[in-house]
Amino acid sequence: MNSNRKGTFQDLNALFVFGACTVLIIHILGFFVENQTDYPWNGDIEAISLILLRFGRSLFIFATGMLLFYWHQKKQMDWAAFWRKRWRVIVLPYMIWTAIFTGFQLQTINPVELAGPFFHSLFTGSSFYHLYYISLYLQLNVLFFLTKPLIERYMSMKVLVVLFLGQIGLYMLYEALFVDGMWAIDWTANPLLSLVQHSYVAGQNYFYMYVFTFALGAYAGLNVEKWRTWTYRLQSISYAVTIVTGAWIMIRYLNGTKSYAESLNIFDPLYLVYTLSFLLAFYSLSRYLGALPVIGKWLSRLAKQNMAIYMVHPLILFLMESYVIFRLDWSTPLIMLAMFVITPPLCIFLYEHTLISHWTRGGKPKSKPVYHMEAHKA
Repeated sequence: MNSNRKGTFQDLNALFVFGACTVLIIHILGFFVENQTDYPWNGDIEAISLILLRFGRSLFIFATGMLLFYWHQKKQMDWAAFWRKRWRVIVLPYMIWTAIFTGFQLQTINPVELAGPFFHSLFTGSSFYHLYYISLYLQLNVLFFLTKPLIERYMSMKVLVVLFLGQIGLYMLYEALFVDGMWAIDWTANPLLSLVQHSYVAGQNYFYMYVFTFALGAYAGLNVEKWRTWTYRLQSISYAVTIVTGAWIMIRYLNGTKSYAESLNIFDPLYLVYTLSFLLAFYSLSRYLGALPVIGKWLSRLAKQNMAIYMVHPLILFLMESYVIFRLDWSTPLIMLAMFVITPPLCIFLYEHTLISHWTRGGKPKSKPVYHMEAHKA
């Protein structure tokens, strides 16, 4: 490993934290958008906020690609160790929390009743409707495993442009086939057509819908200094494009050109431009914040808890929505804020107490905690 890749990497800490916040916010907003009668507030503000913050997934995919290629660039890989780490850090917690979520959904601990739904959720990522991202993350790691030498050799700005246009082309094709319905096709006519329909309906679960974003991260990881310079120079333009495209997305919803359900679709060419411009604009800010002495350490600590927040927050929100918030005589915005503030520490506490490593060391904390990006080394 080159010397300039030793130690910590703070550029992405603020991006990780912000991405986790957006995921938490949209899941809180989603509940209140659907329950306007019981929790009235400004439905348009809630809906627009939810629509415009749906890029957290793309931020994480970019960061995954960047860290994989940043840490392992031109490095002889120990693939056995690489996959063992993912088994310990990703797969085992995923299995544990899939079991917990299945138990809560079925309200039982009977293993006979749990077995079928558990394995279905495990292989589909459908527990509490959000764990598919674990499968997606592992797919990206398989893609890294299969293509690392090719990407290191051939990745360039020209390749990125081709992938960007190809990604937009795929989104436009799906929109023409399934949203606009330009051709009357019986998608159940044969297995191949059914597979094409499935590739759209369940597209968010598969890596091909995010190839450009992952490749952009790979390019950034392979060319860190060039990427830093490039994003810094384009920062003002990127913010302008973000504002314009965000306003366009918002207006399409408000004037009825796009329905609320259609506006939630992130696999839209305009949304890809919006996400890309935000990513370019935010990167320099993330790097700046990560380098600050006090804020940088705080961001580093919190960024390490992304898995805890992602994995556990649906359970915390479900319990609060089911048993707590209806007892509070508070305004809707105040309830939202309280849920946002309370959820992360509860997620971290519960997640840490379900880790096998926590119990194998007798529930004692590590003697010398080190707060850096080790947890995000891919």
